[in-house]
Amino acid sequence: MKNKKACINMLSSRAKCLPLSLKSFQEKYNYKYDYPVYVHYFDDIYDNPLIRQKITEYTGLKNLTFISVPYWSPSHVPESEMFYNRKNLWYVNTGRFGPSRKGFLHMNRFFNNLYGYPKTEFEKYDYILSFDDEALFLKETPYDFFDVIAERPEPCGAIKLVYPDVKPPHQGNFDCRVGMKDFVIDYVKKHSIETESDFINNLLENPTEEYFHSNLIVADSWIFKTEVFKTDAWKQWSSAVDEIGGIFKYRWGDCELNVLFFLIHYGCLPYDFKTVDEGYHDQGGLRHIQGYAPSVKEFNK
Repeated sequence: MKNKKACINMLSSRAKCLPLSLKSFQEKYNYKYDYPVYVHYFDDIYDNPLIRQKITEYTGLKNLTFISVPYWSPSHVPESEMFYNRKNLWYVNTGRFGPSRKGFLHMNRFFNNLYGYPKTEFEKYDYILSFDDEALFLKETPYDFFDVIAERPEPCGAIKLVYPDVKPPHQGNFDCRVGMKDFVIDYVKKHSIETESDFINNLLENPTEEYFHSNLIVADSWIFKTEVFKTDAWKQWSSAVDEIGGIFKYRWGDCELNVLFFLIHYGCLPYDFKTVDEGYHDQGGLRHIQGYAPSVKEFNK
């Protein structure tokens, strides 16, 4: 498919990982296509033009753009209800998620509101590929993500789907999905949605936490058809997620939320590229260099 309006999206705070991730992406995939790459960031981590120049030269990317994006915190979620203050949760109480990781909540909100997020340029494109700055492309990918998804009936794809029978959910997953099951049920009922998803329909018949966690498939690293973001369904969904404050209260992530949206409104899972399973991509290949993404500078934003 020629003349594709497609781009690459990253939200980066791992300055040590980003050049290596982008270089692997360019050498194992993008050298054939030269898709424009957008590196979004909070604060001023990539403001210095010399840093940008060094990264551009090191990676060999021909069309690399850095964009500082603003924070967004819900005014209706008080500080006391932020996820990192929920000491009753194992994931918080054990020190795995403290106030210094508020940036992760901002990141989740960004990824769940890509289209139209302030200062982004996604409205110029028909397709978006998103992956993390800790990801590593291991060998040459033998296909163009955008060519594949353009021919697929699904509105999106993912580099990897994670099935609960292969990787059962653990306590950390449970702690980051508090209220999610009830939100889904209430959302479907409130909007009188008739879905073709067996998972959602079975959940309505068996609204238990056990069923929800034991059958929820999650996905990571997305390939979107941007037409999805222009639909009333997406606008309704993203507004509902913001209104309930689940991202900041419970650390809800796009791995679950996007899958649930497509199950509810399209009756399908994202197309599974199996890029990780087939050894082309390691989603955490650079995590040994920088683990948790550095925090935002001001926790009260």
